[in-house]
Amino acid sequence: MADSYNEALSNIRKYATESQEAQGSQMDVDVDVSSIETRLDSTLKELQDRVKQQQTALDKLRAASPGGVPTAPSADPRERLRQLLILKDAYKRLIPSGPLLPSRGSVLPAILATRTVQQTISGTREAIASTQEQLEEKEALLRQEEANSHDASLITASIESRIERLRAQKLAKSQQTTSQAATDMIRAKQKKKQDYDSAMKGLGQAFEAFVDENLAGMLAAEELGGPVVGDMTGIDDGILAAGFSQKGRPKSVKKMVPDSKRQRRIDEIWGDKAADDNGEPLSEMDAAGRELRELIEELFNALVAPGDSGVYVNLERDSAASRFLVRAKVAQFHPKDARKLRLIDFGRELDG
Repeated sequence: MADSYNEALSNIRKYATESQEAQGSQMDVDVDVSSIETRLDSTLKELQDRVKQQQTALDKLRAASPGGVPTAPSADPRERLRQLLILKDAYKRLIPSGPLLPSRGSVLPAILATRTVQQTISGTREAIASTQEQLEEKEALLRQEEANSHDASLITASIESRIERLRAQKLAKSQQTTSQAATDMIRAKQKKKQDYDSAMKGLGQAFEAFVDENLAGMLAAEELGGPVVGDMTGIDDGILAAGFSQKGRPKSVKKMVPDSKRQRRIDEIWGDKAADDNGEPLSEMDAAGRELRELIEELFNALVAPGDSGVYVNLERDSAASRFLVRAKVAQFHPKDARKLRLIDFGRELDG
């Protein structure tokens, strides 16, 4: 119990001591603030007194001058001479007088110094911001110029390499006989022809695979009243055998169409193209693929045929294959006859 009482008494005394120290420091601050305010008031009064003194001196000068203080040179020589004498007398009075300096305890120098420092800091900050902005712009311009220089270097290197190759070729050709040059030209043409044939073969194989795996089923579905080519993927023989509804939706696979009816439907749509070269019947997918291949072959042959009369191909019917080629911008109908179709000659502008 006694220990608790002693501890409480010690805390009270400590709090009292801290309060007295805080109050003393607050009083010191108040005294300093009061002293600064007093010095400011004294400086202000001193400046006001000096303003009054200068105003009094100016009034005396104006009163001593009969015509007042001259503000502009007079046109009269005598009057102008009098004005110059007045100014000379004023300068003589000002020369021996000392500069008007603030008193020893004035805070005016500190105020002027503070204002100058603040103006310097503000100007420095503005200069830093402006310099930073200019630096960023110059850095961006430098990066752009470096990129342009890099591109120019690459172009220069490529051109120089090309020039060297052309010089080497020219030198090699200059040392060849006419027969050797002709032989090299023939070999180069043959090599290009082989490359083109190989590329054509690869494109043909890719086209055949695309037709068999993707396009034939979609063409057959459109022919059977299903969705347009591209609107539905993953079409197989089961979907084609079941057929499509009037709204173009696949019918249930459970309700399969009899083979006789299915074959009759194939014959009605594709006719002679519904059988292969051996006379064996084809499925919807195979018949649609065969029709597309034959149509493209006819269009290509008509395009490369001599003259302009055979450019268009006469269509036996409005097929899904012909509509697909037109939508794909590979072929176009005759402007006056929709039963005629032709390939778009993409190389005409290059040849012209």
